[in-house]
Amino acid sequence: MIRQFKTWARRLLDNQVAREAWVARNLALLPAGARLLDAGCGSQQYKKYCGHLDYISQDFAQFEVDEKASMTGRTNKYAYGKIDLVSDIWKIPAPDASFDVILCTEVFEHIPFPNETVQEFGRLLRPGGTLLLTAPFACLRHMDPYFHYTGFSDRWYAFILPRYGFEVVALETVGDYYSWIMVEIFRSWHQGKGLGRLLSGMLLFPAFLFYYAKSRKPTQAARDSLCMGYHVVARRRAEGPG
Repeated sequence: MIRQFKTWARRLLDNQVAREAWVARNLALLPAGARLLDAGCGSQQYKKYCGHLDYISQDFAQFEVDEKASMTGRTNKYAYGKIDLVSDIWKIPAPDASFDVILCTEVFEHIPFPNETVQEFGRLLRPGGTLLLTAPFACLRHMDPYFHYTGFSDRWYAFILPRYGFEVVALETVGDYYSWIMVEIFRSWHQGKGLGRLLSGMLLFPAFLFYYAKSRKPTQAARDSLCMGYHVVARRRAEGPG
């Protein structure tokens, strides 16, 4: 019962669960032997889903711990796996059209040149190649000092991706206004200690239940107002940028 509750709570409060399911589902659809670049791969958490693919990892591999304290910062040293290509993500040392697929998850908020990175992905992908991209819409500071944006809207994807030779195939919204507020209420409570946590729990729990109930019936207005982020599938056009 306790394990089931923890699983339910994690699915409710951690959008990583939905993201991993989305990544796993899309990677499973790729043909065997396709050459995939995991751009900004970090700890390579999705490599386990790439057994049927020719997997290449890329990262700049410089983050260690957060330099500014934040509610989502890391105090323990970040662990990278073995990186095949160590470089800035907007300047990757690989030939033109050398990949069938690029996977890039929760990286764009950490790079100073997101537009140039999209352009680089267009250079690296073969015509007809697939870009699997996720990034937050609104997030708190994390991985400082490599934190440049709090997020990207659906309008950004719709405007920028076609400019660099991509067609947006699918764009999935993660969460909505109510689920975002619900998570932050939980975070506020979780940051407390002792009596403070007890008192804040008594005050915040009714609000948590209210936003939980609202999030069970999401509306388009709630999604468009605020969400966790977007999952994007894009295809490299044969004719290139336009």
